[in-house]
Amino acid sequence: MDPKLLFCLPQGDELFNPLNTMFIQMACILVFSQLFYLLLKPCGQAGPVAQILAGIVLSPVLLSRIPKVKEFFLQKDAADYYSFFSFVLRTSFMFLIGLEVDLHFMRRNFTKAAAIAFSSFVASSLLSLAFFFLFIPLFQIKEDYFTFFLVLLVTLSNTASPVVLRSIADWKLNTSEIGRLTISCALFIELTNVVLYTVTIAIISGSMIGDLFLFIFATGTLILINRFLAPWLPKRNPKEKYLSKAETLVFFIFLLIIAITIESYDVNSSVSVFTIGIMFPRQGKTHRTLIQRISYPIHEFVLPVYFGYIGFRFSIITLTKRYYLGLVIVVILSLTVKFIGVISACMYLKIPKKYWLFLPTILSVKGHVGLLLLDSNYSLKKWWTTIIHDMVVAALVITTLISGVLASFLLKAREKDFAHEKTSLEPHDTNEELRVFSCVYGVRHARGVISLVSALSGSHGASTPFTPLLMHLVPLPKKRKSELLYHEHDEDGGNANGDDEFGTNEGLEINDSIDSFAKDSKILIQQVKLVTQMINMHEEICNATEDLRVSTVFLPFHKHQRIDGKTTNDGEIFRQMNRNVLRHAPCSIGIFVDRNITGFQQPHGFDSVQHVAALFFGGPDDREALALCKWLANNTLIHLTIIQFVSEESKAETPVGNATTRDNNEVFMEVMGRDQNEHETDRSFLEEFYNRFVTTGQVGFIEKVVSNGPHTLTILREIGEMYSLFVVGKSRGDCPMTVRMKDWEECPELGTVGDFLASSLDVNASVLVVQRQRYSHDSFLDD
Repeated sequence: MDPKLLFCLPQGDELFNPLNTMFIQMACILVFSQLFYLLLKPCGQAGPVAQILAGIVLSPVLLSRIPKVKEFFLQKDAADYYSFFSFVLRTSFMFLIGLEVDLHFMRRNFTKAAAIAFSSFVASSLLSLAFFFLFIPLFQIKEDYFTFFLVLLVTLSNTASPVVLRSIADWKLNTSEIGRLTISCALFIELTNVVLYTVTIAIISGSMIGDLFLFIFATGTLILINRFLAPWLPKRNPKEKYLSKAETLVFFIFLLIIAITIESYDVNSSVSVFTIGIMFPRQGKTHRTLIQRISYPIHEFVLPVYFGYIGFRFSIITLTKRYYLGLVIVVILSLTVKFIGVISACMYLKIPKKYWLFLPTILSVKGHVGLLLLDSNYSLKKWWTTIIHDMVVAALVITTLISGVLASFLLKAREKDFAHEKTSLEPHDTNEELRVFSCVYGVRHARGVISLVSALSGSHGASTPFTPLLMHLVPLPKKRKSELLYHEHDEDGGNANGDDEFGTNEGLEINDSIDSFAKDSKILIQQVKLVTQMINMHEEICNATEDLRVSTVFLPFHKHQRIDGKTTNDGEIFRQMNRNVLRHAPCSIGIFVDRNITGFQQPHGFDSVQHVAALFFGGPDDREALALCKWLANNTLIHLTIIQFVSEESKAETPVGNATTRDNNEVFMEVMGRDQNEHETDRSFLEEFYNRFVTTGQVGFIEKVVSNGPHTLTILREIGEMYSLFVVGKSRGDCPMTVRMKDWEECPELGTVGDFLASSLDVNASVLVVQRQRYSHDSFLDD
């Protein structure tokens, strides 16, 4: 690509008119795309489908057929401006994709993603070769057959990763296993096609690219520069939450210099830009600033315009019957090769059958690499005519629309297959990903949560999949204290950043704590901020747990330990919020009572082994608490002991039957049967845990026989100073081992045992109280 075209250098007096045309066209695409999105969203359609349709409306097929509109939109030399801004848009979102990609997931699922991409490419190659001899007479190709074959192969095999990524995000599948696998496959397929595209262009130009190693060296140099600048720039202003706009601009200037240099040699820069993004340091203020500054404009403006530009290039006016037939065949082949290749790989990888239709459908979306190929210089190829160009563009657009619509209908028809299923830790294996969602109000809570994250993440070098997420809860005041108007605020205290002004000081300290932990442990904690009124906060938290598909949520206790060891109440409003989340949460909940002075400390960086006790009385919540301990058992810096409390009357008649005289014998038998089933479930789960962890020496086991509640309290006081953390379930029904403990209960949301451990002066340890997700038939378990 000519550098003069990249910089849109003017020619005579024609500078402003094409620029105005382009910006007005971008505005029209945004307006139409938003309109189509509002209309199609109830049907489950993703944003890219609406935005491509908006481009088609403005294309020469519809509105641009009107002479005045055509004269305005399709001006002379406007294509050069479109080409340059398309390059800028492509560079920006490929860099963002690299920044946001889930590296840990891609490493764990590299084999799956690579196998699906390879199978898809093989199927595309075979069918391209099979239909190659049909297309030669159909399109009257008389020379340079190999280049035509490569063009056909790229057209059939390519997958537009930006379309896939945006669609997956709109469907809220970007945190699911199948969603992230789809994104990984799309990236693998697209990078493969970029390499094939480069080879194709090299063949078309008549010589291989001799400067390829120079571009690799330049890319590696910028990666090293970023690794130096990323930790150095935050040190210049340590009290600022984000980097300045000027400092942020430095990274984009370097990025554009590399990309423009590569593009000027007719080599696609997508791989280099994506590599620079994926190799950018993930922890620290710099990465957080880049995500915060570019994520919103790219998702809300750049991608809609880019997708609209794909639709705007749609034109079938010049096609004849011969090329209409070719268009239909190419569309059918594009869908067929994906279904054959992807489903074959799914069978080999033993991916669940419920995903077999969705994966090839969404991976059939086209664009990006296909459009890059179409924009290449084919002046030396006589077979590359305007009609073939329009036919291939139409095939890409139609295939993308069909794939996007089919994928959305599949999701809507089989919604349960894609819903979040792992809402309980009990059936969750340690080989599966544990997604922990922690809520904090300030840095004091954040430090406690970081200790839990450190404990659950396992030892250094552990391969257990683990994703910690942290939400900074910022209660929004009902009325501003300041009566100043917007323009009357000073620069330092202004509210131009919207929600960012709330919790800024606490947010800065939280960021520093997380960055320090990430530097020491190499564990990245993803951060989210929630600014809302306390009355609605529990709803937002519950919605976030569903969208993020978390395994468990940790909430801070509404009291904290002072320096003298006593506890102070932070406010009943925080306590009520915890109760609301416990009542409505769609997954397991843990309330963490952090005694940061005398209790549990962060294992990473701690010199000695800490002792943790899991108290097991029986019931779903205790099983859930014990299930969480499976991850604690894998940490060599923690010595876990299971303490099982056994009632002296355990061999007698069930306590539920003895506690109340019932007139209705059917209800009596139902309750006894339910209690017996719970007992059998407890025994089976405890035996499995014992055989897996205790017999191997990883976990200690102690059995305590107790007669009643006061006896239980005596034992709890005896062990109160032996451990730094207690893990216990919240409720256990009418348990004889906790009878009469409710008489002095202060915090029912912790359960009888958890409340005693949190309020007793004889206990210096931190406490984690776990509640399994509540179902309608679980209400009888609440204390």
